[in-house]
Amino acid sequence: MHRSEPLGAIGPWLRLLWNVAPPLLQVPSPGEDEPPPAPWLSHAGLHLPSPPASWDEHARACWLRAASAHAAAHLVFSRSVFMREGVPAVTWALTGLLEDARAEALAARELPGLARLWAAQHSATPADGDGFEALLARLARALADAAYDDPHPWVGKGRALFWRDAAQQVLAEPGAQTMRRLASLLGHDIGQMRMGLNPRTYRQAPSYRDDNRWLWHAEGQQAAVPMPAPAPASPRRSSDTVQHAAQALQSRYPEWDANAAVWRRDWCTVVEEAAPAGNIEDGTHWPDPPAKLSRDLVAAIRRIDAPRPSADPGDELHVDGAVRWAAARRTGRPEAAVFPYLRRSPSRRQAAVLLLVDMSASSADLARVGGRSVLSRQCAQAAALAQAMQRAGWRVAIQGFHSDGRHKVRVQRVLDFGATWDANSAARLATLRSALSTRLGAVLRHANGVLAGQPEGARWAVVLGDGEPHDIDVHDPAHLVADARVAVREARRCGVRVVCLRQSGSPVADVESSARLVFGDASVASAGDDWRSGLLRLLSRG
Repeated sequence: MHRSEPLGAIGPWLRLLWNVAPPLLQVPSPGEDEPPPAPWLSHAGLHLPSPPASWDEHARACWLRAASAHAAAHLVFSRSVFMREGVPAVTWALTGLLEDARAEALAARELPGLARLWAAQHSATPADGDGFEALLARLARALADAAYDDPHPWVGKGRALFWRDAAQQVLAEPGAQTMRRLASLLGHDIGQMRMGLNPRTYRQAPSYRDDNRWLWHAEGQQAAVPMPAPAPASPRRSSDTVQHAAQALQSRYPEWDANAAVWRRDWCTVVEEAAPAGNIEDGTHWPDPPAKLSRDLVAAIRRIDAPRPSADPGDELHVDGAVRWAAARRTGRPEAAVFPYLRRSPSRRQAAVLLLVDMSASSADLARVGGRSVLSRQCAQAAALAQAMQRAGWRVAIQGFHSDGRHKVRVQRVLDFGATWDANSAARLATLRSALSTRLGAVLRHANGVLAGQPEGARWAVVLGDGEPHDIDVHDPAHLVADARVAVREARRCGVRVVCLRQSGSPVADVESSARLVFGDASVASAGDDWRSGLLRLLSRG
């Protein structure tokens, strides 16, 4: 490494950026005739090769910072692990490129200076040719630099699929799981152009990006397999996907051990997959929400703008304006441009809401209201809220969850952000079944990652369940309660408000106290007959 940028200086810089500190390992320089290896991440840490000796001091320092910041962005934002088996080389390369761009986009949204650091490392141009590797480098630059103009239609298509706007400020598909689907779409076009890729000789471009080996299951590693969908009662079935590919995706999360006061790194594995396709008829019984609910939702989170000076009587006195008004009267000057009052006016806020439906065994109990199972009641509420929230112009998603130990925390996607509630969504919601346990902390950390990719505005995770953490491999009931409480605090620091619409089949006092310990008294409402009012009260406090 160059004396101007030792590894010892990179570590504190990364901790300052993201509060992550992977071990930094220097890679020996290759021979004169061998190209330097790409950086890579492993369980041992971040492996950084030396920049080319021919570069000047400033270029070497910028490359090291770009490489380390990119790897740190993966550690913060790239939680999914993709399955390598059966994935064509072209799709594999494109998935890595798109996930690189997604992680950088999310990082740059919080630290805009990183975008300039990374953009300066891109040098691909149309003069590099139209081979597949050249197109990959050109697409990487197009996704990282809004000012770069590339005439190739395939590069333009990739840019349009990835970004929602020309200024490249809003991701069209913010979830990691969608990168695999976009890679398949772009890879199909590459196949039509009769291009291929040799994975043994392929090198990521630009060179500061790691080789993404840690994003993929290693050979021989056991991958999660989606559970089979239940047999249909009728040949009519909804579509087999939930807007995205239906394969399982694994994400690893830490867990807080309050007794030892330590973090258990990569302790829990969340397996995310599409909910099974269901029978269309099964989804027809969800009730339509009252029209008033959409209006009430908008009113509940309506933002009150900063007061504006006004000549008409308002909410409070504008001291400076009132002084000028009195002076104008006494001196006989015109008073038309003097504003002695302040008025506040409400404005509509954008919102993204993730509805989390508890599928644990306790949801099979009969609800205290209505005589149906708790899960059936939760699903009916999720269906009503999804429709009402979409009518209010909000972005909404639905996921069911339960767990079977720390290695099998399962999340089922019923409705994705950006998808429209329809008969297929209703049918998938009807396939959720009660079973197993509730490792709430891991689920909330996963939900926080999903919501982090949503556009600016109010962001909510709404838990529809009893709010009581429990799992088969934990014998101290206070352990998971403490971890879930820490996960709620983490989400709030990221701008995500977590609330619980508490359902219960029995009036057990300690269940309610667990929910209030996790979410806080002001963030729990009872899901009785008046559950809509309870939820509106929770949202209005955000």
